[in-house]
Parts: sequence; structure tokens; C-alpha cells
Amino acid sequence: MHSDEVLTYLENHPDFLLHHAEQFGLRPAPAAQDRVVVSLAERQMLELKDKNRQLEARLHQLIRHGEANDRIIGCAHRMSLALQLAATLPDVIAALEKCFHEDFGINRLAIRLWHPNAEANPCYNARHEVLALARNLSAPYCGPYVNDEVLGWFPPMPVLQSFSQIALQDATGAAFGILVLASDDPQRFTFDMHTHYLAQMGQLISAALTRVLGKA
Repeated sequence: MHSDEVLTYLENHPDFLLHHAEQFGLRPAPAAQDRVVVSLAERQMLELKDKNRQLEARLHQLIRHGEANDRIIGCAHRMSLALQLAATLPDVIAALEKCFHEDFGINRLAIRLWHPNAEANPCYNARHEVLALARNLSAPYCGPYVNDEVLGWFPPMPVLQSFSQIALQDATGAAFGILVLASDDPQRFTFDMHTHYLAQMGQLISAALTRVLGKA
């Protein structure tokens, strides 16, 4: 049989390749009505390209997360240096306000302490509900809710919509204070965010406060 006869036969029997696709290493395309046949090698190449696109998107996501983590680590390092230079309780509070404002873009924070050596400072607060709140924080809380006591520590405007509450603890793990960060952005502190770095910053701040309060 000559090639022109083969072509004539295929023209007269358009379903032949569809019925014998596997025998010739062919695979029908998803749209059967188009009667398009894609080779197995081409189909595998398309699947490989799609997988590569997914891996590339995942890689870009990991790079963005890594860059964000690097920024947080850099900010936390600068905070650590500033806290080491702080010699008094007002110095520590001023350093924190500056670091959170300049490095993290957070302008609303409140510190409340019930350490006996902090009684002369305006941040002293030994109310029972405040002590109970800090003692119940096994990890930093992030979300939209705070009690009326905490909300009263901030000006009424702007309306704050998300908060992070971090217990301040001494070397024995006993709470002697609480740090509250607040934002008018509801997505700044959310239930599902990781609190690893917040917990570490809480430890740094606790160590600095323990040091200066021990000298008072």
C-alpha cells in the first residue's frame, strides 16, 4: 500500500487513530469532539511543564517568606541591642516604643507591670484582672479581642481592630507584667498567625525589664 492510499484511507476513516491511539503511542486530547490526538510524549511534556510552574510558584513563596523572616530577625536584633543599652525602666519603655514604631510600624503599645520596683512608674498596674490575664497567657495571643481594661489603655481613636498580648515573665516563669500591641488593621494580628517571633521578643523584653527592675 502506498502512502497516498494510507492518507486516503485515514481521510475516509477519521476515527481510525482514535480507536488505535494506544497502539501507536498516541493519546486522545480531553475534548473528544475535536478529534485531536496528542502524542504520549507531548502529554508528558505538558504535565512536566505544569508541575514546574507549580514548583516555581512554591519556590517564590518560600523566598518571600524567607525575606520576611530576615526582616523580622533584623528588627528583633536591633531591639535587642537597644534593650541592652537601656539602663532604667523609662529607658526600656522608650526603646521599645521607638523600635516598634520605626522597625515594625506599630504605634500603639502598652506595658503594665506589677513588679514592686515599678510602683513609681505610670505603667504600674496590679489589678486582679490584669494579673489573671497575663498568667493565663501560655503563648502570645493574637486576634481582635481584648477586655475593657486593656482597651482602656489606648486612646479611643483610631479604632483598634487587632491585638497581640504577650506575658512578661521572670526567670522562674512567673508573670510580672504584660505587653499589648495594637493596630487599626484587622489583619495585623490574626488568630492563625505564627507567634514564634512574638514569644522570643517577649523573652528579650522580659530579660531587659528584669535587669533594670532588679537595680531599682
